[in-house]
Amino acid sequence: MKLFKNKEKKQKKPKKDFMDTYKTIAFHAVGWKTKKQKTNENLLIKLKKADLSFTPELYHAVILFTLLLVVPPSLLLFYFIFNVIIQSSQWILYTLALTAITAIFAGAYFPFVVQSKISNRKQQINKELPFALSELSILASTGLTPIKIFRQIAQREEQSTLTNEFKKIVYKTDIEGKDLITALSESAKESPSDEYREALWDIANMIHQGGDLDVYLRDKADTSMQLKRDIQKEFIEKLGTYSEMYISLVLVGILFIGIAAFIMDAMGATMAGLNSESLLLALTYGLIPLAVIAVNIIVSMSYSKSG
Repeated sequence: MKLFKNKEKKQKKPKKDFMDTYKTIAFHAVGWKTKKQKTNENLLIKLKKADLSFTPELYHAVILFTLLLVVPPSLLLFYFIFNVIIQSSQWILYTLALTAITAIFAGAYFPFVVQSKISNRKQQINKELPFALSELSILASTGLTPIKIFRQIAQREEQSTLTNEFKKIVYKTDIEGKDLITALSESAKESPSDEYREALWDIANMIHQGGDLDVYLRDKADTSMQLKRDIQKEFIEKLGTYSEMYISLVLVGILFIGIAAFIMDAMGATMAGLNSESLLLALTYGLIPLAVIAVNIIVSMSYSKSG
């Protein structure tokens, strides 16, 4: 209880950042539309796993508002580029296609952010879990009760993802008045890490049924550390495959497109309504950045899974 009382004295009223303001505007603008939807429990759990202060209604309102904010200007912009500047004979096709792609990216941005936050939290939790379990094991060997063990970890000055997770467990018991087993079960349900979730459920079962918590935590820490080593070894092996893919598909493919543009220029030909200059501009400012971004996303997603 002292943990949260001391914090209340030091805390100041947080300032609203851009995202808070954006959420407020979006909900006032189109929230009436999303309020009619039934609460999606799966989405609510997903948002909690991402540690986002979103309700499903607010989440859908932000996506809808973003689409309304992005799509009409994109339509006008692409119309101006392809019909007025480039004067392509197929400007309608390019305008509608690129506007559709923009809408897809805008609509997928917030789901991607949620998934990214879930992956980042999972990565951090899995990274810290072996050491946290070892510390829990040491505290359990001293004879402390389970709730005192979690309070001890939650009071650490060092801020980390798992420290915050333990603070949530202590908050559920000391502030919300729930018993430790319920707090552990709820925290496990809201965790993005399968390994951490399994550990919490096992601890809750041991508290309920009895067992040697010290031995379990020590064995779990060793297993978790070995799993971490195996996953990281697998990721290092995948990096070789990604580098070959980048060289063969990205660099060589872009080189061929560049050569094709020069041949088109020599022959005075066009491709899909684009001349060689327009094709090189699309290659330089479109295809190359997208290819690099795509490879970075693939590597980042693989790294997040490696923990």
